[in-house]
Amino acid sequence: MAKISGDELLRYVVERALASWADARSGQPRAEVREPWMHKWFGMVPMGVQLWWRSRKREKPHAPGS
Repeated sequence: MAKISGDELLRYVVERALASWADARSGQPRAEVREPWMHKWFGMVPMGVQLWWRSRKREKPHAPGS
């Protein structure tokens, strides 16, 4: 592993911090899109079941008088 002097390490850390600070100040809102926990844990299966269940309810004939 290469040895880095204290000055080089400090310069690197400061450059990274300033770059990060400049990105944050640029005014560009960071779009943080979070997927629902069900999709994250189980994939597309819950959505498929939900679509099937909804279509099943719509196709179900109503009993007379209801």
